[in-house]
Amino acid sequence: IRRGATVDKTVCKKNLGRLTRLWLKNEQERQHNYLKDGPYVSSEEAVAIYTTTVRWLESRKFSPIPFPPLSYKHDTKLLILALERLKEAYSVKVRLNQSQREELGLVEQAYDNPHEALSRIKRHLLTQRAFKEVGIEFMDLYSHLIPVYDIEPLEKITDSYLDQYLWYEADKRHLFPNWIKPADSEPAPMLVYKWCQGLNNLTDVWDTSEGQCLVLMETKFDKVFEKMDLTLLNRLLRLILDHNIADYITGKNNVVINYKDMNHTNSYGLIRGLQFASFIFQFYGLVLDLLVLGLTRATELAGPPEAPNDFLTFKDTKTETKHPIRLYCRYVEEFYMVFQFSSEEAKELIQRYLTENPDPNNENIVGYNNKKCWPRDCRMRLMKHDVNLGRGVFWDIKNRLPRSITSINWDDSFVSVYSKDNPNLLFNMCGFDVRILPKVRMVQEDFSISDGTWNLQNENTKERTAVAYLRVDSAAIEKFNNRIRQILMSSGATTFTKIANKWNTVVIGLMTYFREAVIHTRELLDLLVKCENKIQTRIKIGLNSKMPSRFPPVVFYTPKELGGLGMISMGHVLIPQSDRRWSKQTSTGITHFRSGMSHEEGQLIPNLYRYIQPWESEFIDSQRVWAEYALKRSEANAQNRRLTLEDLEDSWDRGIPRINTLFQKDRHTLAYDKGWRIRTEWKMFQVLRQNPFWWTHQRHDGKLWNLNNYRTDVIQALGGVEGILEHTLFKG
Repeated sequence: IRRGATVDKTVCKKNLGRLTRLWLKNEQERQHNYLKDGPYVSSEEAVAIYTTTVRWLESRKFSPIPFPPLSYKHDTKLLILALERLKEAYSVKVRLNQSQREELGLVEQAYDNPHEALSRIKRHLLTQRAFKEVGIEFMDLYSHLIPVYDIEPLEKITDSYLDQYLWYEADKRHLFPNWIKPADSEPAPMLVYKWCQGLNNLTDVWDTSEGQCLVLMETKFDKVFEKMDLTLLNRLLRLILDHNIADYITGKNNVVINYKDMNHTNSYGLIRGLQFASFIFQFYGLVLDLLVLGLTRATELAGPPEAPNDFLTFKDTKTETKHPIRLYCRYVEEFYMVFQFSSEEAKELIQRYLTENPDPNNENIVGYNNKKCWPRDCRMRLMKHDVNLGRGVFWDIKNRLPRSITSINWDDSFVSVYSKDNPNLLFNMCGFDVRILPKVRMVQEDFSISDGTWNLQNENTKERTAVAYLRVDSAAIEKFNNRIRQILMSSGATTFTKIANKWNTVVIGLMTYFREAVIHTRELLDLLVKCENKIQTRIKIGLNSKMPSRFPPVVFYTPKELGGLGMISMGHVLIPQSDRRWSKQTSTGITHFRSGMSHEEGQLIPNLYRYIQPWESEFIDSQRVWAEYALKRSEANAQNRRLTLEDLEDSWDRGIPRINTLFQKDRHTLAYDKGWRIRTEWKMFQVLRQNPFWWTHQRHDGKLWNLNNYRTDVIQALGGVEGILEHTLFKG
């Protein structure tokens, strides 16, 4: 299945059942071993972790989150948000099973008499310590499985309220420093952009004249969810929360997990399907960050508690340059670190590494991960010095984490070194493969601003000092491919419109997230053409024929109101090719194009990419629009009037988040909805359904794309309304 062979739907289902049972069997054994040999965390480690956290919270002047008082003033708002979150899962479903019906009923009931619901919730938080069993199922993504937990509806409402409460209170108290992502302030692509800009704005970042090196390490905490020790977690949570809530939270993780006839008690590890799991993990992750960074550097990165730093900025250059760790960012369990070493520091680190791990035959170069998706001359050049520095940095960080809690794996990591021998800085973040090439290292000055690149500007001099080249990484391409396979597999007897609609959501999800990165990823363009063809073939087979003349493009692309299927096209695109013979050695650039889909009629269907604004212009636009808004707002305040729609007309649909989100009717409630971005992303552990827009939420970010023009252009391309209606059966 993973290889991509065509398989029957039943084969897939049986395989999923088998895998589920195998996983559960393994999990039972793991839990059993923990009860037999555990806890694995030694008392010294636990004490060290605990004291580190205590010191950090003291230095941040953090006041613990109290138990929600009986007449808490934001109660109704938080409750409404919690209930809306639970209702969201049912917006499109028609058929419900028993427990889902019950859940909807309870949600309605809570809407009708909130006071009763709130007092019940608080009673449960205080007293309930034994919980109903949790069902588990797996979401099959054909490359890996995601556990989806099914929790008793009544408990779910309590959890959901607790989740909103914790995030809101933690945000008010600034519990989470700026490096903890996904943050509500920016969608993932914007985070990648900010990271590139932040990197580019470090002091003397691209200077290698005296042998300085820049090292970017990306890696992830290995098995961190499975290895969470509930006793330790409880102690850590008690530092930031009321002890009743801490006990409730750890109690909720210590439940019976059930699948058909298999049960076991979860006494070790986090259940990610709990509503508040994202909060627990971000806090637990913060503790791990402190171990990786050390308290002093963490404090310098976060800034003073009364005036915390913005993401990727420092108080002054002196603080920035006094320690090699220059930037840090953690996205759920993956983290990224940037180090800058002078040649002495680099030499010293390499020596320390090699004394402990001698390498007489220079074997370190073997097995050094590289980014294979870039042409050969754009990858990292494996020079002895740089490879040893990369391995040394990795080794140093690995030693800071106790194995009993989590560690980092060389195979999941990539350490990119920028030095006098290596002009490129490569990394992969949130599905984007990025290659940053500074202007000082470009062989020829090419300022042909092409699609699929971001220009990185120095804040002080305002000149473009580097270019970031973008691609979509292979995992994301694979994910898209598997999603299409799933649609084809599950649409044996579905209506044609449903198939077309599913295709549309997937393709819009992909294109609005990656935007300009798609155009330079040839594999993805090829795949889009292939998948669009497959979807159309599926529809044709439904009519027992694949004869092209019976299916002119009109059938598929005409909007529904005019009788078509309203498919959105991404396949009618010119795919850039470079001459094979030379492209192996150099990035010759594009020599010619190959057309994607074509039809006998030779009509060119507009392709979706052209109707979505590239991220770079979105971000630049956003800065401008929000600055203008601040200006207009202060003007209006000075003149003692309110802002009108006329003032904001041109910027209404711009900016990230869109300006118009400030004026929606439930903005006052939404202001209390903190941590919503990671909550949306972690929905995948609660609902057995894929959400192509996991990275955004329309009520917070606004609508980040607008396809009205696409429709009119499609109608034009197909020969206007008259031309389309020429194809009808009812003619004459």
